Amino acid sequence: MAKAKQLQWSLRSYFVVLFIGILFVTCLSGLLVVYALRTGLQLEGHLLFWITIYTGVILLLGSFIMWQGSIHLTRPIQDLNQAVKAVAQGNFNYQIVRKTYPKDTAPYHNEIDQLSQNVNQMAQDLKNLAQLRQDFISNVSHELKTPVASLVGLSDLLVDSDLSKEDQAELLALMQSETLRLSRLCDDILNLSRLDRQNQLRIEKVRVDEQIRHSLILLKEKWKEKEIHIDFQALPLLWGTDPDLSMQVWLNLLDNAIKYSGKQVNLTIIMQEEQNGLSLTFRDKGIGIASDKLRYIFDQFYQIDHSHSQEGSGLGLAIVKRIVTLLNGQLEVTSQEGEGTQVSLYLPRLVD
Repeated sequence: MAKAKQLQWSLRSYFVVLFIGILFVTCLSGLLVVYALRTGLQLEGHLLFWITIYTGVILLLGSFIMWQGSIHLTRPIQDLNQAVKAVAQGNFNYQIVRKTYPKDTAPYHNEIDQLSQNVNQMAQDLKNLAQLRQDFISNVSHELKTPVASLVGLSDLLVDSDLSKEDQAELLALMQSETLRLSRLCDDILNLSRLDRQNQLRIEKVRVDEQIRHSLILLKEKWKEKEIHIDFQALPLLWGTDPDLSMQVWLNLLDNAIKYSGKQVNLTIIMQEEQNGLSLTFRDKGIGIASDKLRYIFDQFYQIDHSHSQEGSGLGLAIVKRIVTLLNGQLEVTSQEGEGTQVSLYLPRLVD
C-alpha cells in the first residue's frame, strides 16, 4: 500500500529549489549585464573591470535572494525556539500559530510545520499530565483526610473520655475499620502506580474459570452478610494471561457487582472462548448507574455514591481498565439505573 503523503514540501526540496533559483537568476542577470555592456553600450575594453562588476552583481543578487530565503526559513525556527523555552518554563498553554496553505494537499507544509504541530501536541500532553498529577494529589489528599480525621477523633475520645469497656471496644472496632480502609486505599494507590509503570507481562497458562471461582469464595467471606446467588456459565479453560493481573480484574469486577447490589445479590457470569480471544460477561441486578455518570466510572477516585456509605477508594475500575489495556483487551460497561449493570470483557489470545 502506498505511503500517504505527509509533507507538501520537504526542506531538502526547498533548499534545492532555492539554490537552483539563485543560480538561475544570478546567471541570467550576469548574462544580461554582459550583453548590455558588450552590445547595448558597445564596450570592448577593460575586461577585468567589467568582470568585477559582473561578479559584484551576482554576489549582490545571490545574497539578496539567500537573505530572503533564510528569513522565510528561520522565522518558524524562531517560533519553535520560543515555544520550547515557554514549555521548559512551565507554560504549557503556549501554542505555535501554524501558517495555513490553502493549496496544500498534504497534512504538513514541510518538516518545520510538522515539528511545530508535534511541539504543540507535546505542550498539550504535558498540560494534561500536569492536570492529572494535580488532580491525583488533590484526590489522594481528600481520600486520606477522612480516615485520618476519623482516627484522630476516635483516639481523642479514647484518651480524654471516661468510657466503659463496651464503649472502648466499640471505638477500637471503629478505629480498626478506619485503619483497614486507610491500608486498602494506600494499597490501591501503590498498585495503580505500579501498573502505570508496568510494560511487561508474565504470561502463563491458567484456569480462568478456577480463578473466578476462587475470587467468588474470597468475596463471599467478605460479604457474608449478603445472600449471594451466582449463575456461572463456563467450561474448564486454560488461557494464557498474567495470573496476578487477571485475578485483580475478577476481584474488582465481582466486588463492585456485590457491593452495589442489595442484601440479595444475583450475579450472572458468562465465559466463552472465541477464535482469537476470550469473552466474559458479568451481569448483576444491582442499583445500576445513571447514564450521566457512566462515562466517569473509569476515572481515578470516582465514586458513584458520593456519600461514601459504600466502602471503597474509587480506584477499582481504574485498576481494571489499566490491566485490560496492558493485556490488549477491550472493556465495555452498560447500565440502567435501578436495573443493574453489565460488564463485557474481551481478552485476545496472547499465546497458543
